[in-house]
Amino acid sequence: MVLIFVATLNENMKLAKNLQEQLIEKNINSEIVNLVELELPLYDTNKEQNDGIPQKALELAEKMQIAKGYVFVTAEYNYSLPPVLVNMIAWISRIGEDFRALFTMKKIQLATHSGSNGVDGLNAMRTQFTRLGAVIMPREILTTYEKSLREDSSKKILEQFVEILKD
Repeated sequence: MVLIFVATLNENMKLAKNLQEQLIEKNINSEIVNLVELELPLYDTNKEQNDGIPQKALELAEKMQIAKGYVFVTAEYNYSLPPVLVNMIAWISRIGEDFRALFTMKKIQLATHSGSNGVDGLNAMRTQFTRLGAVIMPREILTTYEKSLREDSSKKILEQFVEILKD
């Protein structure tokens, strides 16, 4: 099972669905997790102390635990990560004794459709997930309004991702 996290909608959701179809062609079961619709409350320590970890975050953590890998599809926000993604990571990192547990040695494929060039957002994801102990694929899938998806390229990139999932 591969979880496909979408942190911004519209073009990134279209990209996520396209990548999901390509994974299906490779006999890989996947699920799209729409972080916007998940509606996790804004993380803060007082909220955690008073209300505990939200049930939606706990359910997501269970899915993440059994997933072989993740695909993160998100636009670049102000040269970095969108708040909904950062918020999800904050909640997930608070579950259990090890804040890196749901990322350590997980294989991650990065993808973006961005209004700008998307490179800064991809680099921000690469830095964040690397520090959390994940194994990040060396090539990213990057589209913009001027540069549409090259399916031949994305299929090769996902082929490598599927291959590393076998390890």
